[in-house]
Amino acid sequence: MQLLAVPSYRWAVGLLQFGAVEITGHPEATAEYVWGDKTLRNIRCKSCGCVTHWEPLQPNSDGRHGINLANFDPELIASVRVRRFDGANTWKFIDP
Repeated sequence: MQLLAVPSYRWAVGLLQFGAVEITGHPEATAEYVWGDKTLRNIRCKSCGCVTHWEPLQPNSDGRHGINLANFDPELIASVRVRRFDGANTWKFIDP
């Protein structure tokens, strides 16, 4: 699996092809909200407010979803190839 890490103001985002992973949890433990251009659903923990992931409201074959990498065990992240992408300025990969 390859993650695309996009530096973000508050958290590291792992971008994945929609449907590449299954995100599960008890439905009563999370809440969702939609804002801005109303194309993404943001899911957060009801207890602490931490965003767990986002997903498109209209999934399609080339869609993506994002996961909050701060929620993962660092050892797991270390075992996965993470590509860094400058989505603010150059729109290019900035791999070391």
